[in-house]
Amino acid sequence: MPRRGRCVGVAFGLTLAVALTVPARSAPANLRAVEPATILRGYASALALLARPKALSFDYTVSQLGLHDMEQTHHVYRSGLDERDETLSVVVSGTTLAAATVRIIRNRTYRYDIATIAPRADRYAFVASGARRIDGGYVYRFRTVPRGQRAFAVSEIDIDGGSLLPAVVHFHIAGGGARGEGVLIYGRSDSRWVVREARVNAHLSNGSTARERIVWSNYRFYEALPRSTFDAPKPAVTATPPPISP
Repeated sequence: MPRRGRCVGVAFGLTLAVALTVPARSAPANLRAVEPATILRGYASALALLARPKALSFDYTVSQLGLHDMEQTHHVYRSGLDERDETLSVVVSGTTLAAATVRIIRNRTYRYDIATIAPRADRYAFVASGARRIDGGYVYRFRTVPRGQRAFAVSEIDIDGGSLLPAVVHFHIAGGGARGEGVLIYGRSDSRWVVREARVNAHLSNGSTARERIVWSNYRFYEALPRSTFDAPKPAVTATPPPISP
C-alpha cells in the first residue's frame, strides 16, 4: 500500500529551456512534412480525443540545486482528482533524512497532465517555426504567444507528428519571488501520453539561482484503485499509551 510524503517541487519549478537532443534517424524518402494548419487541426482533435487513465501509479524523483542540494523519491497513486503521495526517501546536502510520510490530496487536477499543460487556441496564438525529422517521422515546432499575462506561460511546443500531441513544452514562470524558464518532456507509456521529465532554472528575488529536475518512471494504469488507497494515514500506535491528565 502506498506511502507518501511532502512534495517539495516548486509549484511549477521546472526546467531550463533546454534543447531536447534526440538521435535523428533518416526518414523514408517519400515522407513529407505536413502544412502547419493541418498539424494544428490534428493537434486540437488529438487533445479533444485524449484517453485519460481512470487511475494510475508512478514514481518520481525531484533533484534540487541551490542553497541546499536535495533529492526526494516519491511513489504516487492517482484516481480522478484524488492523489496519494508517499515520500520514500529524502537526502539533503548528502544527509539521508527519515522519510516514510504520506500526503493525501483531494479535488486537485494533476498539474503535469498534458491536457492541463497543452496550450489551446483560445488562450494562445500559434506561430509555426519549422519541422524536423526525428526517429523516422516529423516533429513540428510552434511558438506560442499567450493571450494575456500568466504566471505559467507556454512559450514553445514540439508536436509529435505521429500522436499530434506535445512531445516537448517550453515555458516561463513568474511569481512568488521567482522568474524562470523550463521544459517538460512527454512520451507514450502503453497507450497513454505522460510526462517523463521536467527541468527548470529559476532566478529568485534574493539574487540566487535554483535549479530543479524531476524524472518520472514506473507508470502503471488501473481500472480502479481501492478506496482505502486515499484514506488519511492513521497515527502510529505506541507500545505505551500516554498518561491521562487528571
